[in-house]
Amino acid sequence: MEHATNSTEDVQATNATRASPWGGLDQLRAPSGANSLAFATLFAISVAFLFVAYCLSRALFGGFGAGPGALAACVASTAAASIFLWWLVPFADFAEIFWLHLPADRRAREARCPYCGYPHESRTTCTECGESTAPLPAWALSSRPVKRLAWILVPALVIASIAGEAWCRLDESRFVEESAAARARRDPYTRPRSFPASFAKLSVDRDGRFDSAPWTELGRERDWQPADGSRLERGLGWKERADAKANATK
Repeated sequence: MEHATNSTEDVQATNATRASPWGGLDQLRAPSGANSLAFATLFAISVAFLFVAYCLSRALFGGFGAGPGALAACVASTAAASIFLWWLVPFADFAEIFWLHLPADRRAREARCPYCGYPHESRTTCTECGESTAPLPAWALSSRPVKRLAWILVPALVIASIAGEAWCRLDESRFVEESAAARARRDPYTRPRSFPASFAKLSVDRDGRFDSAPWTELGRERDWQPADGSRLERGLGWKERADAKANATK
């Protein structure tokens, strides 16, 4: 009686396994810690990228120091920049792809059972584990890796924003110390921001007012005009029109 009960339970378990779209593959697991390693790598990459994005946003918005509005704008722009990290979605399933799907595909190509690796000799059912010997469906994008990456990006955004703001404030405090002698002489002083926002400039004027603006060396006077007025001409035939004007004034 006990033997019959055990047999019934085994049959039910086998049927439940075969009812799954992945069959016996659902019973397999990647090595312990494989997913943790993949998630930690994705987290480190995300924090590094978003840290740089926050520092760049802080420099592009300009200003010395940051109020609540500027901080919210920097965080929002950094969150928007996270769109460039979504190509990493497949790596959230790295452990399953590398340790489960790829070995199963290799066994299927070698005419072995994709689950246990036993040679099936063209049989439709493996005589060793009882699973189908048909090749398993390939890995496909699903909601699981998307959710995994989303759970990684949320804390990464928080940590990167805090670290980026701390880095920017530390840079500004160093600038205040560096400019003390110049301010005592009432001389202007300027230097680039620290990496990764070295394209922007920190400056203090003769009155001791601190400021930060991106690409200050590329600024231009709005009322500037070229000495040669013909250079203002645009469109096809501008040179002919300029010559005609020059001849008319002679």
